[in-house]
Amino acid sequence: MKSVESLNTHSDQYDYDVIVIGGGIAGCTSARELGRAGLKTLVVEARPALGGRLQTGQYNGHQMEFGGTWIHWCQPNVWAEMNRYGLGTVESLGAVPETAAWMVDGKVRTEASNIYLELFTGAMQKFCNVDGSDGATIFPQAHNPFATDNWKQYDSMTCLDRIAQIDATAEEKALLNAWVSICCHNDPSLAGFVDMLKWYSLGDFNVGLLWDRCGHYKIKEGTTALINHLIADGKPEVRLSTAVTEVRQGKDGVVVHVSSGQTYRSKHAICAVPLNTLSKVKFDPPLMEAKTAASKERHTGAGLKFYFTIDQDVGNFLASAPYPFPISMFWTDYVDQGRTTMVGFASPSDVNLMNPAVLTPLIKRFIPDATVIDTEGYDWANDEYIQGTWCFYRKGQFTRALSALQQREGLVHFASADSANGWRGFIDGAIERGNHVARAIIQETNQS
Repeated sequence: MKSVESLNTHSDQYDYDVIVIGGGIAGCTSARELGRAGLKTLVVEARPALGGRLQTGQYNGHQMEFGGTWIHWCQPNVWAEMNRYGLGTVESLGAVPETAAWMVDGKVRTEASNIYLELFTGAMQKFCNVDGSDGATIFPQAHNPFATDNWKQYDSMTCLDRIAQIDATAEEKALLNAWVSICCHNDPSLAGFVDMLKWYSLGDFNVGLLWDRCGHYKIKEGTTALINHLIADGKPEVRLSTAVTEVRQGKDGVVVHVSSGQTYRSKHAICAVPLNTLSKVKFDPPLMEAKTAASKERHTGAGLKFYFTIDQDVGNFLASAPYPFPISMFWTDYVDQGRTTMVGFASPSDVNLMNPAVLTPLIKRFIPDATVIDTEGYDWANDEYIQGTWCFYRKGQFTRALSALQQREGLVHFASADSANGWRGFIDGAIERGNHVARAIIQETNQS
């Protein structure tokens, strides 16, 4: 085969117009757009199934999402796809709890949910009100983070720095600590405060609206159904269980090397792998340092999302606990035949939460008579090709990484939920970047 330097612009020198590296939601969105524009497209996915950090499965006879889950009509990109493909929604019951329990200094308080929500809302207002306007001047345009530079003054702070700074009670600080722990899916001392301000802007500076938009509604048919629609619509070729080892480019084309030893040639490539695994792919010429440094540093999302069933009906229930308690939050997903299935979120730890015998005493702190019957989950942080959950930035990463991660390098473009302008780390953000990059290639192709 010819080296990349010898490739020219004649169509017979290329296997594809575009090769998409990574078959998550961003990559599949790009492939849909490219295919509909008439470009011959190949999706190369290292894992045995498309979806990236999305995975619809079954647990005790119910459809469950083991990866990315929640969507909302205030997430514009994913809602457009919901409408396009006629997909429906279902609710997570515990997102609107009747009862809440929260831990402060090792003791659990259980009340009607309105008491919890009143305390938590007040705490978040103190936490985010850095400007006397509930943080509204920091990110006045939630989907245009670079509209102002006002956020830069806070990018050297962690969320714990900010919690220590505010005039709040121990109870309010415990609620904030638990909230930050679930949002960053890790030790809250790693969480960049700017990212929390950014999330707050996506909720129109109201934590109730933010919660509703990022934890309430699911795709009725499952996230896998959305992936299937994208692929059926764009009709790209797909190679599964095919890990990319190297991407080489010259002035006229790209050569993608895969683990089997095969090579594929294209005019453009889209790299749609997660931030935490980007540095594991070799690029020639090398990527800009800001990209590889951010990938090696990683975003904070590294915890566990899991489901567990207890032996009683507790209704619509939500619980939270500050770090280092092993579980940051859990809430009711559904009730069936007198049993309650919960979805839980935990920061990284040595506690085996997938063992019912280990999990039961932790849950009893909040529901004293409960016994955990069984559990199910997927450890994304230890998946070779994912190595993390959703993206939440560390302090300084907004400054160092976001703009760099969006930049194309020669004929290689980059699309990931981890570099979105709006709902970064969410399904919506992945669709945003997948659309944006594909359309840039289509426009460039049409002009050539």
